[in-house]
Amino acid sequence: MLAVSRPYGRSDYIPCIAWGLNAREAGAWEVGTPVALTGRVQSRQYIKVQDGKADEKTAYEVSAVSLQQLPSLDEDR
Repeated sequence: MLAVSRPYGRSDYIPCIAWGLNAREAGAWEVGTPVALTGRVQSRQYIKVQDGKADEKTAYEVSAVSLQQLPSLDEDR
């Protein structure tokens, strides 16, 4: 999950998909690790059934091509 900071203390949380070495490396990072990510945004449709009613939804996610751990903000001080 990628957290992207916005103004006024808000953040957006974007699901990310990584494979192979990228997935192993990212899996070892702590929550809050700054990263540089290159990839593509993709969407997919799915059906959510709630209270007997089926709604078609769209999910967006980032498919990561490359990931790089950046220095912690604490290390810059």
